[in-house]
Amino acid sequence: MKETIKIIEPNKSDFNIVQGLRTQDLINRLTKLDSQEKETLLNESGSILKNCINPVSTIGSTTGIAIGYVQSGKTMSFTTLTALAIDNGFRIIIYFAGIKVNLLEQTTKRLKKDLLTESDNSRFYKVYKSPTVDDNVHLKIKNALGLNHKPAILITVLKHYKHIEELTNIFKTPEVRDALGNNGVLIIDDEADQASLNTYARKNSKSEDWEDDEFSSTYSSILNLRAALFNHSYIQYTATPQGPLLINIMDLLSPKFHKVLTPGKTYTGGKTFFEDNTDLIITIPDKEVYHHKHNHLVECPQSLIDALQLFICGVAVTVNIQGKENFLSMLIHADREQDASRQFYDWVKKLIDSWSDRLQLLDGDPSKSELINEFKENYNEAVRRIENPPSFKEVMVEILQVILDTNMELVIQGSREIDWSNATAHILVGADMLNRGYTVEGLMVSYMPRYSVGKSNADTIQQRCRFFGYKKNYLDSCRVFLPNDSISEYVEYVKHEEIFRSNLINNSLEEYEQLLILSGNVNPTRNNILSADLISHKLNGWRQINALQHIDENTIFIKKFLANNTFKDFKDFGTPDRNHRYIKIDIHKAIEFLKDFKIANMPDALRKSSTIQYLRYMADKKEIKYAYIFEMAFSVDKGRERSLITENNKMKISEIFSGRSTSGADKYPGDKGVKFEDSICIQIHKIKLKHSSMQWDNKVVYTFGIYYPEDFVHSFVGISK
Repeated sequence: MKETIKIIEPNKSDFNIVQGLRTQDLINRLTKLDSQEKETLLNESGSILKNCINPVSTIGSTTGIAIGYVQSGKTMSFTTLTALAIDNGFRIIIYFAGIKVNLLEQTTKRLKKDLLTESDNSRFYKVYKSPTVDDNVHLKIKNALGLNHKPAILITVLKHYKHIEELTNIFKTPEVRDALGNNGVLIIDDEADQASLNTYARKNSKSEDWEDDEFSSTYSSILNLRAALFNHSYIQYTATPQGPLLINIMDLLSPKFHKVLTPGKTYTGGKTFFEDNTDLIITIPDKEVYHHKHNHLVECPQSLIDALQLFICGVAVTVNIQGKENFLSMLIHADREQDASRQFYDWVKKLIDSWSDRLQLLDGDPSKSELINEFKENYNEAVRRIENPPSFKEVMVEILQVILDTNMELVIQGSREIDWSNATAHILVGADMLNRGYTVEGLMVSYMPRYSVGKSNADTIQQRCRFFGYKKNYLDSCRVFLPNDSISEYVEYVKHEEIFRSNLINNSLEEYEQLLILSGNVNPTRNNILSADLISHKLNGWRQINALQHIDENTIFIKKFLANNTFKDFKDFGTPDRNHRYIKIDIHKAIEFLKDFKIANMPDALRKSSTIQYLRYMADKKEIKYAYIFEMAFSVDKGRERSLITENNKMKISEIFSGRSTSGADKYPGDKGVKFEDSICIQIHKIKLKHSSMQWDNKVVYTFGIYYPEDFVHSFVGISK
């Protein structure tokens, strides 16, 4: 077959982006999209690809971010990017498919389905899930790379350090390394914010410092994989790059470009539900809002009964009578505890079984008549927005049919994969397994009575939005049951999300990061990393930063900063290494200073973003207007010598602070005595490293010491209550 090629983008990168057979084949099968939606999908995928490294015999790497709405078609976007990448010379595509096994299975299955890897296109794709050297996958990849028809190698892997390390070992084998050479690898990181610090930030708040854990191990394993690839492009897909998360991404993953994805025309997101169609939201009464400690319900709440009957009526109308959909689903998300999910599952199962028995009784039976009257009340709500709805009598005929063809699933760890085509109605009960990345097909009714003790985080709010998606065809039948507090949080979040996306569309990442940090109006994660415990234990007293990456960039930045500001002498302690100077700087400029200094190790990057969040919070509360920046030992041209040591397999500077001296004329309070108590103090330390290796010995780096005054801790605790 002769290959047709269409130029999508002119030569803005160092290679032309073309649409070949693999892309055409995929696009032609996306029959649910109209021509304009297909063109948008192609243009956005092409825009991402044109920023990638030329995949043919090139050395280099780059990183980008693709930002979509929840349930808006990110998978379709990266599948299109996959096909386009293959048409343009990429032979290997790696997918980090979430941190749960069910998401790995879901992504692998979706790729196979969309790319027809098990039928017509199996000649062009080789798919490997969680490959290992022990399984000899490196030999299979080597052989595939040698085939004349050049099949694409698709590798899906769990986003866990052990699985990523296994993959790295494959790419380090001589077989794969030699066969691949300098040809490009595309890495697609689905739910990319999970490889960053948003969860890590909330762990171990009562220890004095952040320590490495499984999240940093996962991040380190990603870095190690990237280091093993001579030519690769790393594309992060996410719907939640808010607040400190974006700051961390800018530091740790160093994206060079971003793309805001356009949802399809039938997408229904937060704006649809919480601005344009607020009547689709039904309030769960406070007394029926569940919490395993604060409000442990002992019997099935009436709002859940109403939601179930409304769902069954909706399926009867939309599926059985109107034929708009083949099946529809209901999601019940009560609490993160599995016991709660089991309790709600038992309640629903007993109701469904009871209703099935009662509706099969003889006409005129009191129990059957009572149930029919209950359904009639919820029928009125189910058809309220439907033009020319079927009569209740017509619907009632179908209600028993729906109940008899209802599939119930308790979605917890280890639960089975759902066969969506095998029932008219699906009821899913679960918690965190139904959160991030999990697709609930045909979701019509959501019941989420989850009790929130404190204010939720923006990323958590968003990732529970399984009720977003492509639902225009049956939107009038959709309903979302939420507590009052949750409704308020979603309304607030949706306002932020629209501003957030608009700013990202109209600004570069660097411009938006500046806007995010300096604006008091955009604080999407609120104080999620600023608990009183965290302030008391981690943002209190002196802390040392180990800035051993981005050394050249940081050196240029610090030298420029020092040259452009006039410093005052602190005190004369008699020797160059003990004499320091400082400036008193506007708090927003101090925030900008911290933002522009790059840190690429896990605990310290978190300290940086937490400090920025802390300063912004205090500034917003009018508790702080300025900060101090010190240049330590400013006349020691080559920097003060410090040892570079290895601790827990990681390099760090042993101790940047000089100690105290209290004897005679040499009295010196130590570097930690060089501070003021009325605001945050940032010390710039110029360090000349001592190390046994030629790579690090005598290397000069800039790093920080940060002082958080005790009074600020008390002040924060006071205003945060």
